[in-house]
This record gives sequence, C-alpha cells and structure tokens, in this order.
Amino acid sequence: MLRACVVAAAIVVPAIAHAQDAFEIQVYDAQTAARGEPGLELHLNQHVNEGAVNETHLTFEPHYGLAAWAELGGYFQTAVTTTGDLAYAGVKLRLKLRRPQRAWDDRIGLAINGEISAVPSRFEPQVWGGEIRPIIDLTAGRLYASFNPILAVELRGDVAGHPQLEPAAKITMKLTEAMAIGAEAYGAFGPLDDLGSEHASRLLGVLDVSGDWWDLNIGGGYG
Repeated sequence: MLRACVVAAAIVVPAIAHAQDAFEIQVYDAQTAARGEPGLELHLNQHVNEGAVNETHLTFEPHYGLAAWAELGGYFQTAVTTTGDLAYAGVKLRLKLRRPQRAWDDRIGLAINGEISAVPSRFEPQVWGGEIRPIIDLTAGRLYASFNPILAVELRGDVAGHPQLEPAAKITMKLTEAMAIGAEAYGAFGPLDDLGSEHASRLLGVLDVSGDWWDLNIGGGYG
C-alpha cells in the first residue's frame, strides 16, 4: 500500500540561513518502509521575511522499501519566487538503513541516512553536496524523541570535504493515538575542524496527525 505524508512549515526568517536545508525541514525517525512498499512525502514550506512571504518551496519525495531495513528515496525540489515564477530547485538521492531490531524493549531505534544532491547555484552556491545523518529515536509511552546529528558535506567550494555539523532534534507528546504536539530544533555550527565559526538555529512548534495510510506534519516557527 502506498503511504503518503505531507510536511508543511511556515518559518519567520531574519535572513536565509544557507547552512540549513531550506527545502526539507524534517527530523528523521528510525523507521524504513516495509520491503516492496512505496511511499510519497510532500514538503511544503514558506519563509516569511519582514511580514512578507519570501519564497515558497515544494518538494516531492518518493521512496521505496528495498528490504525490511533499507529504504531508497529521492527528492525533486521546486520553488515559487516572490514574482510567482515556478523554478526548478534541484534533485537529491538518499539511502536509509536501520538496525533491524529496536533496542531496550522496543523503545530505541537506530538508523543512518546518506544523501547526495545537485541543486542550482541560486539556491545552493556550491551546487554539489550531501549529508550523513545518524538517527536515534526513543518511544516511551506517550513521549517520542528523535536526534539527528547531521554531517553536511559540500563537494565544491571553500569548505569542500570539511563536514559541517547541523544537528536536528524533535520531541512530541501524544494527545491521542492519532495526534501529537511538540517542538523541533535545528542548528548549524560550521565545519568540524572549525566549530563555532558559524551559528544558525531554527525552533518550530509542531503538530503530527496520522491516519491509516497517511501522515500530516505541520510546523511553524522562527530561525
């Protein structure tokens, strides 16, 4: 069965932080699609600057379960500019692998996601890049938490080959079996060999709603 997910976010920004992904604003969980199961995620976000919509991003992310512990995914990114023009904004390919069995009585999940991207220079000056995203998540009763200590890698430019630390975290509390509220935080701290040379952050309040074959994640925040 095809599983669909919509991830929508509105962010008030003092300025665009190029160190952070402006198209996919999401903290990953440690799950993968079942073997042979297709899925589609739709990422829709707006960046608001000084009270006006700066840019709207729409990303399509199909994925497919290669095995019970492996998932292949891709991204097709678009942007609607302030003039109303629709622009191509790049493609990405990712592979997500997880530990087949969760740990600590099924509470903790472990996974890793690898990604390579080609994005037009108007959106990403270096064009070619990628990331390695370790994932650890925890489910304890109504509480859910996930931490992604992301290492972003530029393949061109001054910091090419110098992994940059861009951690992301999420915590939610279930209100019902189908609904949870919480917060997400995103940061960027520069290359590992020069930590602190850059600092950017985002903080969002989030609402997650799930159905039999669909999920809806809504967020709003600043950064």
